[in-house]
Amino acid sequence: MLTKEQLSQYRETGFLIVTDSLLPEDEVSFVADRVDRLYDRWEAQPHRRAKGPWRKASPPIARLHWLAAIDPVLAHCQLVETCREIAGMILGPKRIWCRFDAAVYKHPGAGSVDLHRDSAKSTLGTPNRSVHFWIPLNNHAATAGTLKFVPGSHVVGTRFGSDSPDLPEWTAAVGDPLSVGGFSIHTPSTMHGSDANCSGQVRKALVLEFSTGASSAGRQIGLAFASGLLSRY
Repeated sequence: MLTKEQLSQYRETGFLIVTDSLLPEDEVSFVADRVDRLYDRWEAQPHRRAKGPWRKASPPIARLHWLAAIDPVLAHCQLVETCREIAGMILGPKRIWCRFDAAVYKHPGAGSVDLHRDSAKSTLGTPNRSVHFWIPLNNHAATAGTLKFVPGSHVVGTRFGSDSPDLPEWTAAVGDPLSVGGFSIHTPSTMHGSDANCSGQVRKALVLEFSTGASSAGRQIGLAFASGLLSRY
């Protein structure tokens, strides 16, 4: 599904932006519809899942974590399985688990997100060998605050600090507009961020993280167990 050249670029730069419609649009539309329904019930979601200053800031960047625990249908939908297959091209033949999922809705006028590493933001730790997907659930114009990445930042370690903006000039962040069917992937230590949403639409995106190992398996299985309990009430 990814070419050798794309895999080589990912390993060299720490990210890959796929502007072609590699993900089937019907799979993306299916997920987008179900995620929209979850956001319609935002006020009913627990605070530990409904992240971001939705109730305090205007305009907001609203995050909804652990989608699969809220809506078990999303746990093994075709889009997740397609992305799992792509992650397998990078992580190898081992059993691959979806250790984290979320949706991010960035409303018109919402501000920029500073450069950061997912490995530094995670409160539970992030495996070194994991693949992080950013999947647009609607078309992202160049002015919508698309994701930008710092090439090579995954190999410079913590030389610049976990969230330092003082990067050398040669590491200027790059990004591209993305449409439904396209996506980007990056490593947990790749520095990335986004500009303000200056468009007139909500920028909607799905976030998926895949990795191998017992800890990742435990997180996915634990979410499945939690969703089963929640479905009884």
